[in-house]
Amino acid sequence: MKKIYHFLKSQQLGIIVGFSVTGLLIIGSLIMNYVPQQYAGLSGEDISFFFNNKKPIHAWFYLLFIACVFYGINATVCTIDSILRKTKAGIKNAPLYGASVVHVGFVITLVAHLIGGLYSSTEPPVSISDEWADLGGAEMKVTDLKTSAYPNGMPKKIEASVLVRKNGVEYADTIGYNNPVLLNHGVFEVLMRDYGWISSGAVLKVDDRVCNVRIGETFNAHGMQIRVSNMYMPPQYYYPVVKLIYPNADNTKTEQIYLPIGEKNAKEINGSNVMFADVNSIPGILASVKTNPSIPLTFVTIFFFSAGMFLVIFRVFRRMINV
Repeated sequence: MKKIYHFLKSQQLGIIVGFSVTGLLIIGSLIMNYVPQQYAGLSGEDISFFFNNKKPIHAWFYLLFIACVFYGINATVCTIDSILRKTKAGIKNAPLYGASVVHVGFVITLVAHLIGGLYSSTEPPVSISDEWADLGGAEMKVTDLKTSAYPNGMPKKIEASVLVRKNGVEYADTIGYNNPVLLNHGVFEVLMRDYGWISSGAVLKVDDRVCNVRIGETFNAHGMQIRVSNMYMPPQYYYPVVKLIYPNADNTKTEQIYLPIGEKNAKEINGSNVMFADVNSIPGILASVKTNPSIPLTFVTIFFFSAGMFLVIFRVFRRMINV
């Protein structure tokens, strides 16, 4: 048992697995670069892809996984051994534990990467506009969209104002390409994939009245209820077209008419002049939800790294003063 313990904490094991991890990462990068078709569907830090698609070409990853396990065991045992040695020696000077605290942060980082790699997931994109969209545990809708561009027309900054509703509580937030909305302390990330203005309805002029009608709603024309059944946008048609449905004169069946936009395309329905005047647009985004249960551990890692580095720097600074 002692031999196994000394082997697991040995510097030689750390050097071997360290070089092995580096070498296997290089090999894996080259393989993925030359045969990318074998890795279609792999995204982010999701390593479950390799376990769900077992192939000989992924052998480098399986070896890398084993090497990382031994790397984590070696780091953990070395850290515990270092702390025990200092404790048994009666060392109470906190700065002397700085390196050990950093190593604890490193071990937690390895665990966080393992949890994130096995259990992180990204849902398919969902369209979000001015109505509440279910994101799985929370709801969101867009209230405004602000864009800016460089002189050559390339997008410079995209920022959408959103309302988030979770557990009956609403609050305002913003989302952009490099500014996700974080939920559950970062475990859930809402990532923006695309943006734009979405047609939400039609502006119809009925005689002298202006009617803002959404798809599926009706408007009145001399006592007759006419329903906006659908709206077609380019490239389906060269220009926007609305589909109107209304009962016939005998009220025995329904009739339909396709009304293109523009004053010259106006048509008479039940004695009213109906014109498709404009398209109502609302801001919208395409977003996906990424789940990563390792995020809370990341904050713990930051704490240990920060605390350990503070102790190390404090020790060095104090030695410089005492020289």
